[in-house]
Amino acid sequence: MLSIKKSVPNEILALLEQGGYSLHIKGHAGTGKTSFALQVVKSISSSGTVIYLSTRVSPDRVLIQFPWVKGFLDEQNILDAKRPYVTPDVPKRLLFEYTDQPEFIRSINEKIQTSERRPVTVIIDSLDALKSNLDLEEKDITLETILLEISEKAATNILFITETNEACRLDYLVDGVVRLEKEIVDGRLVRKLYLEKIRGGQMEQPYYLFTLKESKFTSFAPKLFPRIKYVAGTEPEKQRKELIPTSIGELDSVLRGGLRKGTLNLIETAKGVGTEYFYLIYPIISSFVRKGFPVFMIPSQNATTKLTMDYLTSIMGVAKEESIISKLREYLYFFQFTETTEKTLWNKISVSKEDIAHFSKVFRESVTETTEKLGAETFMWSLGVDTMERIYGEEIFRKTIGNLVLETSSLNGIILALAKHGIKSMDTLTHLASTHFIMDNRGAPIIYGEFPKTKTYAIVTEITNGNDRVELVDID
Repeated sequence: MLSIKKSVPNEILALLEQGGYSLHIKGHAGTGKTSFALQVVKSISSSGTVIYLSTRVSPDRVLIQFPWVKGFLDEQNILDAKRPYVTPDVPKRLLFEYTDQPEFIRSINEKIQTSERRPVTVIIDSLDALKSNLDLEEKDITLETILLEISEKAATNILFITETNEACRLDYLVDGVVRLEKEIVDGRLVRKLYLEKIRGGQMEQPYYLFTLKESKFTSFAPKLFPRIKYVAGTEPEKQRKELIPTSIGELDSVLRGGLRKGTLNLIETAKGVGTEYFYLIYPIISSFVRKGFPVFMIPSQNATTKLTMDYLTSIMGVAKEESIISKLREYLYFFQFTETTEKTLWNKISVSKEDIAHFSKVFRESVTETTEKLGAETFMWSLGVDTMERIYGEEIFRKTIGNLVLETSSLNGIILALAKHGIKSMDTLTHLASTHFIMDNRGAPIIYGEFPKTKTYAIVTEITNGNDRVELVDID
């Protein structure tokens, strides 16, 4: 399950495009309510009229904070309703003058009725401030009720933004309720949108991870990709000799250029994470093979040799499969655990599953022979920790992994270790690791670095020219 970037959840857009839908957008200050509301109306496919009623900031400030609205929100429809009297610093055409509730209702209804493009969508940002301007008590819902009646008769969408996080009477009147939240988890920002109510539609999932990067609301919806056609990334223009780029641009940026030779790099999966790690580890393996560096693999227990080969061939491009298979035959090797030392297939290296000392000996000999034959300056060892623990036992693996890390370092190699939730030797691995990343699922797959300490990133797919491209998008 990999996430894909979407501007607004489909459940909401499908209903708003019909017109006459009411939505309550709630959450504390700074959770992204305004950004979400504006992205909603931008994402509606029909070219209707958007009326943004601001009770907190001036029209100029709206355009400065959200410059991307200029393509769909006319300046004359960004109305200043901060105070119930004329403010001299605001152009007359942008003022929304009212002194009491009847006058406000008359003015907004006239604005809706005289709009030429349909459907009309009205954003009231925020309802709390508007009611305060009108000297209305919080429990008085007369204004909301009348606005909803106007909305229904005129087939107009209306989006109420409020500063509450609790259930309220407005929730029972509107068609949909969404709640935006932000939380700090271990010093990292996580943003979630909860769908509390969707009348007239089916809820695909109860909440979505999202980001406000570049002041734009973007959610991440899970989507299953059985195979990736192609994975591209941004590599540094000047590659430092001791660093090997991963092909995933944002990851390389965090790593200051790539994975460092002679290091163990740990990817830990949290409880509930399935095979999403495929979309991170396999592109990195592919990148090494493309660069002419051999990769030695001990796959995780749920990743068979065949499954691994299927993913790697699809990542590297199915159009030239024969040449890809040829490349993989030359650069990709699997350790096969048997009770004998007899070699089997060309790309499988047999090692004893009874004697880890035999594994260490064969590992050293195989790496030395292969790197010399290929003229490779480095190599990768892709290590499924759960497989090694199961084969040799936790105690023996703990005692040996330190020496194997030193052995890999002396051979100028790089270890990419996958440690699943529940691995018993996790503390030993974190002590040995030069980098440590954790994969989790917060409504969509995410990754963050413990060392180096990083933001939270969503693991997403971008489709470019018909090909899928994996990237990391930070949660801002």
